[in-house]
Amino acid sequence: MTLKLPIDRSEYGSAWADSLASLLVRLHETQGGNPQHTLRIAGLTRDICMALDSGHSCLDKPHLEKIAFYRSPVIVPAYQALQRVAPLVLEQNRLYLYRYWFDEYQLAQAIQQLSRTIPVTLNREQINLICHKTHSAQQQAIEVALAQGLTIITGGPGTGKTFTLVRILMALLQQNPQLKVALAAPTGKAAARMQEALRNSLEQTPLAADLLSVLPNTAFTLHRLLGMGHGTQAKFNQQQPLAYDLVIVDEASMIDLRMATQLLSAIAPTAQLILLGDANQLAAVEAGAVLAEISKAQRLTQSSVQLTESQRFGSDSGIGQLATAICDGDIEKTQELLKRGLPDVLYHPLEVPDALAQKLFKPYLPLVAAIKNQQAITDILKAFDQYRVLCALREGNYGVFSINQRLSVLLQRALLLAEDSSNVWFHGRPVMVTQNDYTLGVFNGDIGITLEEDDGFYVYFPARDGEPMRVSAARLAHSETALALTIHKSQGSEFKQVAVVLPKEDTPILTRELLYTGITRAKSVVSIWGMTSLIEKAVQRKTQRASGLQAKLDQTLGEVVYETEVDSFE
Repeated sequence: MTLKLPIDRSEYGSAWADSLASLLVRLHETQGGNPQHTLRIAGLTRDICMALDSGHSCLDKPHLEKIAFYRSPVIVPAYQALQRVAPLVLEQNRLYLYRYWFDEYQLAQAIQQLSRTIPVTLNREQINLICHKTHSAQQQAIEVALAQGLTIITGGPGTGKTFTLVRILMALLQQNPQLKVALAAPTGKAAARMQEALRNSLEQTPLAADLLSVLPNTAFTLHRLLGMGHGTQAKFNQQQPLAYDLVIVDEASMIDLRMATQLLSAIAPTAQLILLGDANQLAAVEAGAVLAEISKAQRLTQSSVQLTESQRFGSDSGIGQLATAICDGDIEKTQELLKRGLPDVLYHPLEVPDALAQKLFKPYLPLVAAIKNQQAITDILKAFDQYRVLCALREGNYGVFSINQRLSVLLQRALLLAEDSSNVWFHGRPVMVTQNDYTLGVFNGDIGITLEEDDGFYVYFPARDGEPMRVSAARLAHSETALALTIHKSQGSEFKQVAVVLPKEDTPILTRELLYTGITRAKSVVSIWGMTSLIEKAVQRKTQRASGLQAKLDQTLGEVVYETEVDSFE
């Protein structure tokens, strides 16, 4: 049975927190709880809700273990949580909603099951041939993937994750030619990019030419891989595992706790899992920072490899130097690089919105020319993907909504269209899908270009296989203009040139992870528009998410594996 709340968490504001607090107070009072603790129960519940909305999986405060003495019917200690369900779980100084504690527990159990040693049948000569022209970390990753059920490969842009993955596939398929492989990523955009990058790398690797015939034709979103469809219930789970010998997941930093639990629980006990990602990027929007935590878990050191040698950003790369300085929290180095006037790092003080929009629009002129000249849709899409504006926020004068509105007017003007900021659809409008639509075959994060034809507007999306996909604009109920994206939405994408727009006022969302993610979307040039004082605060502000996952991984886990679903509170 599942206890439903009067207000769903997805609703805007604090209504869900108040609803849950009221419900737990009633349970506390009607089931024999001490009235002296009623207000404290309500306050803790609201605090947990606020923590979840900020990406934490629990409330972690000093001396929180003292609430064990409350003996409230709505709180169960962790050592009893497998036998008795209660809305809240207390584990040392961490207080959870039951679902999130249970997710962490299940995930730790799934990781324990996957973290097994596999006999290596390839000899040293075969391995050395596959590892030819790889550096030491890449060779280590190959050898780990051959010998471990779980492999975690982290590294920044250009560190050769795809290059390494090709050689891992070569080794694993040589070890087992009948290997059934699944490719997946959190978003449709990331999945498509993963598949394209992997195929390009295979085509450039003579020894791997045979892999093209066995590589899956499609890279899945995680929702589609798990058979979640339009609902949240996964078709594949512990009782019905995925029918793959090897599952490879890219952009793993974007995976939240809930999705990670569902994914790893659905991996067959005899299968292998490879996670690739950049642990320095933004964590998932929902609760959890799974990749970062499992990357630093002591008991998973034998499964984790970090790639640090960037082929894209060498020692003379301004973007590479800036990314490193931000990750290190080095304010002085960051400021020095911004002031130096590097060819690939351009810093600009923030301007008034209209003047800023004019300057942000100029790099889109090749897109304008491609549309005006009626070039092939593949060329138009290619022109658009050379550049993107990335904003820290959605709201405000420097947020996505406002910037997109201004850029849309400028695009209409450049295309000699009637200028109307309220136009939903117009010729040349870049569009991003905001919700998976399995019927249409479009997914959250997919970006296309609108063209007006005789019978209406159509959106063309980049080809996954064959020709670009054409979808009637009237059928895209969940979409928005994509001249500017949030930095969060840009994860999994790369562009030749990027403009990063920061807000005028400080906000907790400005972190070093946000800055790092934004500037590393650029392959050649990044322009940063913002106030130096806010950049300094962002570099100082490192994202810390409260969680007990690493502690669960580093302690000796029990052998209990759930065979039935435990009742939960939502």
